[in-house]
Amino acid sequence: MVAAMPFDRHQTIGVLDIGTGQGNVAALVLDAFPNARAVGLDVSEPMRDIAAERMAAHGDRFHYHLGDFVDGPLPADLPGPFDVAVSSRAIHHLPGAKKQLLYKAIQRSLNPGGCFFNLDGVLPSADPVKAQYRLAGRHLRGEPIEGGAERGNRGPSPGHYWDTLEDHLRFLSKTVFTQDCLWKRLGMTLVGGYKLA
Repeated sequence: MVAAMPFDRHQTIGVLDIGTGQGNVAALVLDAFPNARAVGLDVSEPMRDIAAERMAAHGDRFHYHLGDFVDGPLPADLPGPFDVAVSSRAIHHLPGAKKQLLYKAIQRSLNPGGCFFNLDGVLPSADPVKAQYRLAGRHLRGEPIEGGAERGNRGPSPGHYWDTLEDHLRFLSKTVFTQDCLWKRLGMTLVGGYKLA
């Protein structure tokens, strides 16, 4: 994500970390851009308390904003606009229609020339590939793979709405972002784009 951000490392940029949790991604961006300021958006008060301790080294460059984005729109009281919006493993909690609304809201929250990157899981485009992805994932983690792909089958996870990479790119195409897949490893994908105007 950081390498794809179209800014000089010493520019003063505003960053929005959606579903910030403990602030892990915000910390990476703030470390890479020493003049950046980040707002971490999350609905969890316990995570806010963990983030306050974890992000203390960044001082007033990091602000935790307690708010929800589960219905698609960003909170009305969110400070902005931003130059960068990022998210890591959070947006899959929204069904597809609400992801589209969120992507549009993110686009509106960015300055011209800004960028958005979402690192999250995606479904393979064809159902038979799902089991192979799980089998390959077990292999990459060094886990036993005896029993074949069937051992990895499992039902849907409540509160998780997995879309395909093609779906995410289609959602992004309905905004003024360019849209692209910047990285993919099995079902983990970095999608995003740059605001054109």
